[in-house]
Amino acid sequence: MKKDKKIFLNELKSGLSKNNKTIPSKFHYDLLGSKYFEKITQQKEYYLTKKEKEILKKLSKKIPSMFTGTLSFIELGSGAADKIKILLNKRVKFYIPLDISLDFVKSSVLKLKKQYPKLKIKPIKIDYSKPFKIPKFKRTTKICFFLGSSIGNFHNNQEVNFLKNIRKSIGKNNYLFVGVDLIKNKKILEKAYNDKKGYTAKFSLNLINIINRTFNTGLNIKNFYYKGKFNNRLKCIEGFLVSKINQSFFLDKKKFFLKKNEDIQVEVSNKFTIKSFIRLSRVAKWKVEDYWLDNRKYFAIFLLKS
Repeated sequence: MKKDKKIFLNELKSGLSKNNKTIPSKFHYDLLGSKYFEKITQQKEYYLTKKEKEILKKLSKKIPSMFTGTLSFIELGSGAADKIKILLNKRVKFYIPLDISLDFVKSSVLKLKKQYPKLKIKPIKIDYSKPFKIPKFKRTTKICFFLGSSIGNFHNNQEVNFLKNIRKSIGKNNYLFVGVDLIKNKKILEKAYNDKKGYTAKFSLNLINIINRTFNTGLNIKNFYYKGKFNNRLKCIEGFLVSKINQSFFLDKKKFFLKKNEDIQVEVSNKFTIKSFIRLSRVAKWKVEDYWLDNRKYFAIFLLKS
């Protein structure tokens, strides 16, 4: 069994063996899942991408004067690489997009190469929820980007370990820009994760197709539906796949059961305040240099220094 398939199998078996079943959200991102996610970001209700780009356009004018020397841009979870286009300038010599869906990233950077023919681009497949290393570049300032509020997708304080790992990997006196979704009205949050055209549902339900295709479970996407809701106590959006019927399936010769109306948690998106994210960054031993907000204070981008 290939390494990636083995990891997928082990994490599925672990998550589905719990009383409150879970599947890590990182497994959504096959080629179709990545395309669905790009559709989500274009929906009227999904304010996150629009507000983040509003901030990035402000930053694009400031970045050339904020850093000295030659720059290397490293983007974690780069996806379509559309946000980094806003920030690229002539002083950026290297761009390293890191993503779990390598095929999608490779197709995305083709357009970037045409626009910036002198830019050296090296896509790398990575699961950033695990320990990883960032490529080293001599005589350049390394600037990492972790955009789109993905910092909220970690569970049980794992975001601290993630931030520590980046700091260790890029070394001293380098930088990290982090996109952070802020706590706001519950209705605004729940609309963003339950768009009218149903792309969030398609994105989540595609996970059933991925599991079935990979492990031949016999699961039927028609036997599930999606729901997203805000957990006020935990200050996060939770996404669930819900079984419409009593059903069973096998994974690696182990039988699993799903009751009618049973939830499988497939998404967690933690929301922050400015103070809570500053506190989190300091626990992970980063120095908070600055932060920027959109005009409605829905979203923030922080600049951290290692």
